[in-house]
Amino acid sequence: MIKVFRERYRYATKKEKISILNEFVSLSGFNRNYTSQVLRKKEVLKKLSTKPKAQNKRTIYYDASVRKVLEDLWKLLDHICSKRLVHAIPETIKNLERFQTYKISKEIKQKLLKISASTIERLLVPIRKKLGIKGTSMTKQNKYLIDRIPIKTFGEWKDSLPGFTQIDLIAHNGGNVFGGFFSTLCATDVCTGWTICILVRDKTMLQMLKALIRLKNVFPYPLLGIHSDNGSEFINESIIRFSEKYHLIFTRGRPYKKNDNPHVEQKNFSVVRRNTGYLRFDKSEHFEILVKLYSLLNLYNNYFLPVMMLKEKHRIGSKSMRKYDIPKTPLQRVLKRSEIPSVNKLEIKSIYKNLDLSSIKNEINQLQDDLIKLQRQFDHLM
Repeated sequence: MIKVFRERYRYATKKEKISILNEFVSLSGFNRNYTSQVLRKKEVLKKLSTKPKAQNKRTIYYDASVRKVLEDLWKLLDHICSKRLVHAIPETIKNLERFQTYKISKEIKQKLLKISASTIERLLVPIRKKLGIKGTSMTKQNKYLIDRIPIKTFGEWKDSLPGFTQIDLIAHNGGNVFGGFFSTLCATDVCTGWTICILVRDKTMLQMLKALIRLKNVFPYPLLGIHSDNGSEFINESIIRFSEKYHLIFTRGRPYKKNDNPHVEQKNFSVVRRNTGYLRFDKSEHFEILVKLYSLLNLYNNYFLPVMMLKEKHRIGSKSMRKYDIPKTPLQRVLKRSEIPSVNKLEIKSIYKNLDLSSIKNEINQLQDDLIKLQRQFDHLM
């Protein structure tokens, strides 16, 4: 019917078109303006054709089985972004095969090794969840010692050598600053991304000194410098003497300028808050679990999770454009740095060979469950 009316409408006069429109509207029930479009345009007529079109059905390359394995790997690697995940998949599969903790068929393995970051992003859309909670700052600057420690701003971290770390303290007070509670000393190497978390009983100079000594001892290669904010837990005589004794360069950021500590500020969430949350930890039972948890997280984050490093940043109009390097694990970055002694590299390699990723992740999940159950027990008693 549409074709017949279209031919009549095309060659009709203006008066005839009005009568054709009236006739078509009465027969079809279409809107008058829409009817005039239908009769004027060929492409609209094609869309209205009642004949079924033959469709070329593409076979789904990344089917449900591939999605399931991809989702499991994503969970195993702590839900990292697709750009990091795509570079972590090959080594993760090797680790799972070496310890035989997760079976992946050859077909799925081949598909995962060829998958792109954009495809991963698309496949994981249905299961992504976002977290957006902020904590409370617990630091105050020391007015008397602060001038003795030089300032280092965010623009001075480019081309840093391995061993220069940014440090920060995260309070586990649950939103209540009164009474005693535990804190976490987080230290990250600006060059390699190597991150160490150490649980601290309180913010006294003695406890902070013990934590920094432990940091120096467990760091896998020589520590060259520490950079902190202006909190009194760092700006004190004890920490200054510590840095002088071990010949460490001690610098600080500007007051109220978090961008001077960007690397560790990012780790505060991605490593500490993401894995421990914002609960209050002040019991001995909490301490035991958190110590075990951090010992595993230090292995998990440094040996298995790729990180991206900012290569350059420039502004175009009102937008900031950033370029990142290829995601690599801190382990891979350490092994490529010639400044790090070969003895340290051999020790790191030997540790990595004996690490079972699946087992480590399961233990981390279990410890996190234990923390939540323990907190519920204490809440029930109160």
